[in-house]
Amino acid sequence: MIQIAIAAFLVWAFFKVKEKNGDIDGFAATSLILVPAIIVFLGNIAITTFAAPIWLAYVLELSYFVGPFLLLKNMTTFSTGKIAAYSAIVLVINIITQVLMVILFGMPKA
Repeated sequence: MIQIAIAAFLVWAFFKVKEKNGDIDGFAATSLILVPAIIVFLGNIAITTFAAPIWLAYVLELSYFVGPFLLLKNMTTFSTGKIAAYSAIVLVINIITQVLMVILFGMPKA
């Protein structure tokens, strides 16, 4: 949850600086992170339950691009290229916060 909060804050701060018209507020920024996080969480449960290949967990990380892309497409009037760029930024912010959490708290013990 700390990672989601940090990533949502960074996404909100990015949109606050980049988009002056205020299309993306704090709740929208949180949904851009929270929706893919729920998809990844449920997908990882399914992968573990059904003993699926672990590479599927890496594929689930793409939901941090696809989820924001679809959400921004429906929430804003941005062009498709701008939406794709912003979705890539959300993905990069998520990766950075994941790495930061691993550096600060270490790898989870199985």
